[in-house]
Amino acid sequence: VAGLRACDPDVYVCLDAHLDLREAYAGNPLSHATVAHHALDVVDEIVVLGGRSGSEDGWQCAEDDDRITVVPPESVADWEPAFGARDVYLSVDIDAADPGFAPGTGTPEPFGLSPRTMHRVVREVGPSAVGFDVVEVNDSDDGQAAALGAKLLRAFVFAHAAGT
Repeated sequence: VAGLRACDPDVYVCLDAHLDLREAYAGNPLSHATVAHHALDVVDEIVVLGGRSGSEDGWQCAEDDDRITVVPPESVADWEPAFGARDVYLSVDIDAADPGFAPGTGTPEPFGLSPRTMHRVVREVGPSAVGFDVVEVNDSDDGQAAALGAKLLRAFVFAHAAGT
């Protein structure tokens, strides 16, 4: 959330398996499960790409709040960014990827995104992004999640540089 506040974007786009709209998780208001909730204090719009898991309250919040769009995994390949001149913060939660591609994360969810789809999103959003992060890489496995995160970071740097 500190990165969001520092960049003060208009839109928060996150590749994430989870909605992260909880007010608190396990009694902690500053948790990996509360990021989008806090982002609502900073941005005008949130787009969750690949969201497929969340609390009942989180899904209700996403449905009720016009500022939140959840694009399910099966629709991300067809999603096209349309931000105009608005500033975007792009966050890649590695658990957006299907665990077969990135098992090294704390909260894996099956039926996720392919690396190719994530790469396309990073390349398309990168030029208009004012900030970027890769989060929730817990690479206790064989390095796949870390390698994917590094490749997406590199794709962002190239896309952002080409767009400026």
